[in-house]
Amino acid sequence: MPSPADPLGLTPAGWETVADSWKEPRYRGRQIFDALQRRGVTEYASMRELPGALRERLEAEMPLLLPQVVRRDVAADGSAKYGLRLSDGALIEAVLMPGESRTAAVNEFEDARQISNFEFRNSNLPKSGASNSKFAIRNSKFTVCLSSQTGCAVDCAFCVTGRLGGGRNLSTGEILGQLRAVMADAGLGWEGLRVVFMGMGEPFLNPEGVLPALEILFEMMSPRRVTVSTSGITPAFPLFSTPARRPNLAVSLNAADDETRTRLMPVNRTYPLTGLLAAMRAWPLEPRRRITIEYVLIAGRNDSVKDAALLARHVSGLPVKVNVIPLNEDPDYLAGWKRPDEKTIDRFIERLAQARLTATVRRSKGPDARAACGQLKGRMEDPRRRPKAPAP
Repeated sequence: MPSPADPLGLTPAGWETVADSWKEPRYRGRQIFDALQRRGVTEYASMRELPGALRERLEAEMPLLLPQVVRRDVAADGSAKYGLRLSDGALIEAVLMPGESRTAAVNEFEDARQISNFEFRNSNLPKSGASNSKFAIRNSKFTVCLSSQTGCAVDCAFCVTGRLGGGRNLSTGEILGQLRAVMADAGLGWEGLRVVFMGMGEPFLNPEGVLPALEILFEMMSPRRVTVSTSGITPAFPLFSTPARRPNLAVSLNAADDETRTRLMPVNRTYPLTGLLAAMRAWPLEPRRRITIEYVLIAGRNDSVKDAALLARHVSGLPVKVNVIPLNEDPDYLAGWKRPDEKTIDRFIERLAQARLTATVRRSKGPDARAACGQLKGRMEDPRRRPKAPAP
């Protein structure tokens, strides 16, 4: 269970335990949880249903610390990338993405041919900076992409986050705090919200932080509106699949053979395709739920018709949707790596369609704000490549 000093990370049962230990009625714990999470209260003084002495003790012993919004970059499509500073000074990034009104599928981003419906209340809103101006989504659906770590040690070759190295796990309160900070800045509530754990870090390497965050989210929203993405940490699959309420699963596959996948994703050396595909087949799925396969398409590396055919063979019989993501290029961190041309993308998709697979092309939101898939950083330097300080 998260530490009592992490109030945003406490589940209803956790708050009831705190109330018990403070010799308060257990229902007080549920009152605090509902005020913090359902109503979005950010100061204990506003919880008028609590006795004054309890509010004062909460303020003294369990202060509420939301991440500080230090930057907001707004893309032309209306997506907004947030730079958030945590209490220890660490920087993370989260992304707010406008929704698509014609589909309620939770683990699917817009197809390439669909246009977002997003406008700002203030047309003079700057495209970067930590402005307090609010903006709104006309569409009732929107998605927030959350980080689970301050970096990523998985080190996928096509991902800027991975190029900048690993970081520490986020606590449950920090994970939910970034969601609260983004929603507060945008003036949004729980209605229409979808959450994806596809930001910085590997969620399956942080079950201590992510699993309680899921439990808390499921108090406010359907598990079908929450998606957790993994690069394939197969030992963690049972941890995430055992609870009665499970998120949607997205697996970052990106190659259809071990040799190619190891070049793109070094994690494949430890958790190769055979074991990953077996873990996917063992994942319990309720009716009308599918596993999303994320496949970053990179020119000359994994984009051939042969690659598509092998991918289709591997996932035959699995209830999946393939989300093809043309590489989001980055000349600074991914020099020489290119997205395929449109004809190559079309041929890849056509081959999957011939195998009767559902496949879409995702034009990732926010590329001009460096908010697209694989572009989140939180820092500008890989700590592994810093010159060593001279010995004293």
